[in-house]
Amino acid sequence: MGYLLYYLVLLPLSYLPLRALYGLGSALRLLNRHVIKYRLGVVRENLRGAFPDWSEAEVERQSRRYFSYFFDSIAESIKQFSMTEATAVRRCRVVNPEAVAHLRAQGKSYIAYGGHYANWEMAGLSFPSQLAGFGLMAIYAPLKDAVMDRLITANRGRFGVHLLPRRKVDDYYAAPPEQPMVEFFVADQSPSNAVWQKLHHTTFLGRPTAFLAGPERYAVRYDRPVYYMTLRRQARGYYTAKLVRITDDPRSTPPGFITEAFARRLEHEIRRDPAPWLWSHRRWKRPVPEEVEHRLRGAGFVPPVYDRDLRNDDSDE
Repeated sequence: MGYLLYYLVLLPLSYLPLRALYGLGSALRLLNRHVIKYRLGVVRENLRGAFPDWSEAEVERQSRRYFSYFFDSIAESIKQFSMTEATAVRRCRVVNPEAVAHLRAQGKSYIAYGGHYANWEMAGLSFPSQLAGFGLMAIYAPLKDAVMDRLITANRGRFGVHLLPRRKVDDYYAAPPEQPMVEFFVADQSPSNAVWQKLHHTTFLGRPTAFLAGPERYAVRYDRPVYYMTLRRQARGYYTAKLVRITDDPRSTPPGFITEAFARRLEHEIRRDPAPWLWSHRRWKRPVPEEVEHRLRGAGFVPPVYDRDLRNDDSDE
């Protein structure tokens, strides 16, 4: 089934002009709004919680903006199955690759944080040639269909990104490549780890929220500088990316500093333009423990508890 879906549907569709795929996405958006109604309630509930001062009319307007972008991004993701590298670079440009030139000169790898904001699929195709001198590694969650997983990861990695299953992150860091790497973590999903002490807790979009702390622990343990990769939509199908330094010296930062800086950067981007974030994700489906809520009232955030050298710590990126 995976081969049929890929070779008879996704790949042929990708050769259509992007304008035609946008038209298909618009038709799906209308179908979803009036018939399927996929996650309409989740999106509205998330928007109300994040922006309590909005009127119901504004919540509805932003909900429509979100689904308009959501189906545009599906169209763009389909197009990427046959997109050339030159087209990807033209559509997603890194505006300041020189920001990490000093790390390249030192032969040093760094961690790049991102969120489920804007089109990271296109970014993954465009970054290898723009971040010259670095290899690129991106962590992903494998698909349940092994055939589709193999085909899609091969397509996503065809310009040089190494896609690493999330369960193999520890193996990667135990024997990292010799060349300097950009190690991408998309880390704003709802954590599944039930041990709250291992998570970073903060107030995010007006709510007590847990964040994965794995990227911070890897940064401290392996002395990886950390940057936030801002990704902004400039026009339909066009994006810019910008590297923003969080720290070049992670071991000098106190626990929680790195993850909190990521949360604040991401929140700033979402409040600046809400539509490109993944509002259909059930981000707050797991309640924050009462003890954490109490501690948050007296502090800006509750950092994760971990051994600073991490030799005895289990990671959960």
